Amino acid sequence: MIELWRLFNIFVHLLLIYNLKQSEHMKEATQQYSDITYNTFADVIDWDDLTEKDYQTIQELKENGITITPDTVIEDLSGFPVGEAPNKVKGIFANKRHLLSNYLTKMPHGLVDKKITGIGATTLEINSKRNSIIVFPTKALAYGKHSKHPNTLYVGSEIKGEKEKVTNQQIEEYLAKDGYKKLLVVADSLGRLLGIIGKENYKDYFLMVDEIDVLQTDNNFRPQLENVIDYYLMFPLKNRCMVTATMKEFSNPHLKTECRFPITWKYNTHRNIDLLHTDNVTQAVIEKVISHPTEKVFIAYNSILQIRNIIASLDEETRKECAILCSEASIKEAGEYFAPKLGDNDTLPARINFATCCYFTGIDIEDSYHLITVSDVRRSHSMLTLDRMTQIHGRCRKDNGILSETIIYNTLGYVSVMESMDSYAVTLLHKAKKVLKVIESADDIMQGDHTLTDLFAMVKEAIREKAQERIAGNELINLTRKDVHGKDVPAYLNIDYIIERTELYSTYFMPETLKEVLSKQVKIISYNSLNYDVSPEQNIIEKTNKDAQNKLTDSYIQEAIDNIKVLSTTGQLNDNTLHLYIRQSRSRTKIFLERFIKLYKYVDLDSLLHQLWEIRTSNNIAYKNLNNAVMYWALDEEHPFKVAIRRSFTLNKSYSASEIQEILAPIVQYHLHKVLKPRKYVALLKSIYATDRTSGNKYTIRGENPRGFKEHTGRIATKENNLLKLFVL
Repeated sequence: MIELWRLFNIFVHLLLIYNLKQSEHMKEATQQYSDITYNTFADVIDWDDLTEKDYQTIQELKENGITITPDTVIEDLSGFPVGEAPNKVKGIFANKRHLLSNYLTKMPHGLVDKKITGIGATTLEINSKRNSIIVFPTKALAYGKHSKHPNTLYVGSEIKGEKEKVTNQQIEEYLAKDGYKKLLVVADSLGRLLGIIGKENYKDYFLMVDEIDVLQTDNNFRPQLENVIDYYLMFPLKNRCMVTATMKEFSNPHLKTECRFPITWKYNTHRNIDLLHTDNVTQAVIEKVISHPTEKVFIAYNSILQIRNIIASLDEETRKECAILCSEASIKEAGEYFAPKLGDNDTLPARINFATCCYFTGIDIEDSYHLITVSDVRRSHSMLTLDRMTQIHGRCRKDNGILSETIIYNTLGYVSVMESMDSYAVTLLHKAKKVLKVIESADDIMQGDHTLTDLFAMVKEAIREKAQERIAGNELINLTRKDVHGKDVPAYLNIDYIIERTELYSTYFMPETLKEVLSKQVKIISYNSLNYDVSPEQNIIEKTNKDAQNKLTDSYIQEAIDNIKVLSTTGQLNDNTLHLYIRQSRSRTKIFLERFIKLYKYVDLDSLLHQLWEIRTSNNIAYKNLNNAVMYWALDEEHPFKVAIRRSFTLNKSYSASEIQEILAPIVQYHLHKVLKPRKYVALLKSIYATDRTSGNKYTIRGENPRGFKEHTGRIATKENNLLKLFVL
C-alpha cells in the first residue's frame, strides 16, 4: 500500500522535472503574440464606397488637423472634434450627439474602450457594409437590439410571449438570403451558430463581442462564457473586436497584446452623486423613494427578495405605482409587480421602477427619472463595482434625463486586503499553469504506454484540486478549465473575476473607503452615514417574504422532481435532457439538478430524489456526505476500496474518532490519494456505515447503506482506480 503511494509521488516529481525542461519551448511559443496590429483609416471607413456624408466627415477631420489616408494608422479618436463642447463644434458635427457613426462607418478591430455608454457602437456595426456576428451576454440585450433592427437575426433561447427559440434551419435560411448578414447572438448560443457557419467561413464575418466586462464578471456563474473568448481568438485579427464602456484588464496573454482602441470623450456626462452609507438598506431606500412623491424613480438593486421587502413596506397607494424589471426566470418571485419590458418608446413602465442586473447593461431608457443605485454586501451578487454603477447610470439615453443620482450602500467592516493586485494576479496564473504543466507532461509521458493510463488519470485528478482559489473565505473558484477543443487551459476570466471581487471586498471595507474611491470618478455633492433600528414591522415583512421565497423555491424543485419522473417513465432520462433542463433552471433548482445528474446512474430514483429533497436547504457538507454514501454503495462488491473497508471494521464494534482516523487514513491515502482533516474520517465512515453514538464518544458500527437505498441502477467497476473523481472529500 505504502509503496504504491510512494510510486505515485515519484511520478508527480518526475512530471515536474520533465516540465521544467519544456519551459523554454513554451516561452518561444508565446513570442508570436508580441506584435500589435493597429487600425488604419481603411479599417474603420469604407474607402471604396464613400458617401457624401463620408466625404464631409473626411474634410471636417482634415480641417481639424487630422491626416486622412487609407493607410494612416489610427490608434484612437484623439484630436477628433468629439471632445469639444457643443457650442464650439462647427460644421457637420455641430449640435450633434456624440456617436461613433459621425466618424466611422464600421467598428475598429481589437479592444474598443468606448469610455461612456450610448455612442452607438452596436448600431454602427449593424449598419456596416459587411457580415457581422454580434455577441451579447444576455438574451434581453440581444433581443432588444434585434427588435430595433428587424433586418437582423436573433440567435438565442426563447423569449416568452415574444420569440421562440431560433432553429438551425432558420439560421441556415437567413444565411442563404442576399445582403449583409447581421446575427445578434446570445453568448451561450455562439458555438451553435459558428458550427452552422463553419470555421472556413469565419474570414467572411466580423465578430463583435459587446459588454465584454459582463463576461468577466459573470463567468464564474456561467462558465461557458469563456468559450466566447476561444471562438473570438479563432477569427482573423482584423475581423474581431470586444467592446465596453468600462474596460478592465485581462489576464489572458492573447488579449493583452490585442490592439486597444480607446475613445476619449473630453465632453463627458458629469455625475453629481448623493452618497448614503447605512446599516439598514431597506429603510434607506424607502425614505429616498418617498422623497420623490410625483416624479419617476429607477432603483437598481440586484435582489428581488430585498425589492419585495421594500415594496411591502410602502403604503398601499405607493405599492400600486411599483414595477420590477427582471428576467423572465424571476416572474414568480416578482409576482404582480413583474414588468416584462420597458414601456412604449423605451420609457419606464411605472412611476417607481425596480430593476435587477439584466437591466444594468445594454438597455436604452428614454425617460427622466431619479436614479437610486443600491450596493448590498450581504449577498455577493448584490455588491456592485464602480464600473457597474457607471453602466447603470448610462442606461439613461435622454439628455438631462437623470434628475438626481443616489448611491446607497452598506459595508463589511472587515476584509483581508491584498498588498498588490498585480502580484496576486501573477500568483493565480502561476498556480494555474503549474497544474496544467503537470497535466500536459503526464499526457506526453504516458503516450504509447497504456500501463500508465490509470495511474496518470489519478495524478491529474489529484492535482486539479490544487487549481482553485477561495475569495474572501467564501466562493471557491476554478483556475483551470477545458476550452472548446477539450484542452485544459487557464480559466482566465475566472482569474479576472477573482481579482475584481478581491478589489471589490476591499472597496467595502469601511464607509469612507467607497467614498474615497468613488470621488475620483464623480462629484459627491452630499455624504451621510445613517443608522436605523430594525422595527418589528420590518422583521415581520422580511420573515414573511423569506418564507414565501423558500416556499417558491421548494415548488421549483418539486416541479423538477415531477419532470424527472416523467422523463424516466417516458424513457427520456439521460444526460442530454438533464443538461438542457439545467441550463433553463434557476439557481437552487440548478444545484438540485447538478447533484442529481452525478448520482442518478447508481441509485433507484425514489431513494435518490427523497435524499436530495431532504438536504435541499442544507449546506454543501450534507451533499458531500450523500455523494460519498452513493459512491460507496455503487462500488462493485469486489472493489478493492470496499474490500479494504470491510476488512478493517467489525459490525457491532465501537470505535473512537482517533481509532477511526488511524484505520481509515492509510486506506484513504492509498485508494483516494488524500490526507483528510481528523473530523472528516468520521464523516466518511458515517457515509459508509450506519452508526450509533455511545458513551465515551465512540461510534458503534451497525451496517452498510445508512441511507437505505433500495436497489442499484449501476455499479462502479472493480478496475476503477480513479476514485477521487467520484468521492468528494
